[in-house]
Amino acid sequence: MTDENQAENRLTKLTERLLSGPRNTPDEVAQLKSEREALKGTARQWAEMQPDHTIARHIAQSLPTGMNASADSVSAPGDPDYEELCELHNLKKPGDASTIFKRLIDGAWVVVDDLE
Repeated sequence: MTDENQAENRLTKLTERLLSGPRNTPDEVAQLKSEREALKGTARQWAEMQPDHTIARHIAQSLPTGMNASADSVSAPGDPDYEELCELHNLKKPGDASTIFKRLIDGAWVVVDDLE
């Protein structure tokens, strides 16, 4: 069997396995759609102070259009956003970490207690 045939055979087997799995019921589909709609215009931001005092940050957003975006960054002492991140996430020493939630309200991201 050639490499091309082997790859095609693996793809065929994978496709068959995926298609043979259980399908969501109409109620499950509606519930998942409702949950996705509720997340539009929200963001989750996680930050942790690293041993070298840099701050690792991950942001995941769901825009009002339904598009999703995520990004990672690192801020070091002296960077323009460093003190703001320390204050926003209450980061005082290496190992401190927190997650905050935001909602897009009147065109601005506003910190909220949760996304419920």
